[in-house]
Amino acid sequence: MTKIVLKGIFQITAWNETAYAEHDDSSKQTIAEIAQTYSGDISGAAQNRCVMSYQKDGSAVFVGIEHLTINTPEIAGTLVLQHDGLFSQGVAQSQFSVIADSGTHNLQHYLGHGEFTSTENGQADYTITLYHD
Repeated sequence: MTKIVLKGIFQITAWNETAYAEHDDSSKQTIAEIAQTYSGDISGAAQNRCVMSYQKDGSAVFVGIEHLTINTPEIAGTLVLQHDGLFSQGVAQSQFSVIADSGTHNLQHYLGHGEFTSTENGQADYTITLYHD
């Protein structure tokens, strides 16, 4: 089995969020379209779509689908990630998995998982573990 662990930072470069339900207690549900650039062990960019549910205290849970393009010479191609996350006290965190058969080019047949935790200024630390037989 081949295993690759990738770590680095992604930077949010665009965020467009629209509420589709707003409630009297300040809770709401939104859809966010997010663009990101990746650095560290990979060089790349991503488009992410998240459905978010904000509670009245401002925290939120979110699910999302991210289309990640990796341009690193040794690892090139695309992957689709499925997110399950939480935003609380100004910090976003997500656990995600690679959707089976979503990889292209050098990333065909890879599965995997990962996580990110936001830091500041629209950045987050990521770890992605990829593997295949």
